[in-house]
Amino acid sequence: MIDNKKPTVTVSVTTYNSAKYVTETLESIKHQSYPNLILQISDDCSTDNTIDICERWINKNKNRFVKTKIIVPESNTGVTGNCNRAWDACETCYYKGIAGDDLLLPDCIEKNMQYVTQHPEAIFVFSKIQVFGADEKRNLIIEKMFDYSCFKMTPEEQLDRLLNGNNFIPASTAFVNIDKVREINLRHDIRIPNLEDLPKWVNALRLKVKFHFMDIQTVKYRIHNNSLSTSNILSPRFHEQLDLFWLYYTFDDLYKKDPDEAIKMAVKRNSYFYKQWYNLATSKRVMLASRIVEWINKLQFWKK
Repeated sequence: MIDNKKPTVTVSVTTYNSAKYVTETLESIKHQSYPNLILQISDDCSTDNTIDICERWINKNKNRFVKTKIIVPESNTGVTGNCNRAWDACETCYYKGIAGDDLLLPDCIEKNMQYVTQHPEAIFVFSKIQVFGADEKRNLIIEKMFDYSCFKMTPEEQLDRLLNGNNFIPASTAFVNIDKVREINLRHDIRIPNLEDLPKWVNALRLKVKFHFMDIQTVKYRIHNNSLSTSNILSPRFHEQLDLFWLYYTFDDLYKKDPDEAIKMAVKRNSYFYKQWYNLATSKRVMLASRIVEWINKLQFWKK
């Protein structure tokens, strides 16, 4: 039942080959205690039947929502491109994103709306996650990887943590004031196509955004083999994205200040990092090419 006295919130499901789990995700949105919801599904050219499942589910449940829509691009762009499309499509002030395999706890939207009503200045509100999908021991280990005490740190301390690859932020819990995000022109970094969260938080902190935190669980975070997440932290794919992050956000800044120190740090990175730099240069990122040559020359000097 729509309540005209309450603001409408957009819940956006980002999907890519999510057929196995997306119905559970949609059901968790349907059963939110908060009444006024727009449901949007932003797909990234799934090759399974994700879209068919979503369309059938919406046809059966569209009366639950103020509005429903499905966004499908012409080509696959990766997670960051998909998240940008989802942000762009949002028609409301408040936005809750959810991956097509995670679940919202029943009062997720209601609790977040209560918080932002009391804190209208908030741009990002985070909360705790409940991990599921693996065995109990592994779920608990992954839950403990999120260091919520970091939300008590200064923005400078938080930024230092993130730039060193310590992502303490449970991205799946983020509740966003999209109007304020647009005012500061914050975007997902498409240079790193499958790491949508870490660069975004770094850029937000550089823009002096304060991270708000609720000490409650609002999202169930699924662990499975196909997710690019803490469930897959040992995979080459995950480390490829982290190397790209280090390249653009840590090395690049340090190189501008102290090239020699930056290269010394690069030596400590694994060999994939050099390979990735080379690939970036040969894939039309011309601005990086001359820097790579400098690296190679200095690295050869050090090896002698």
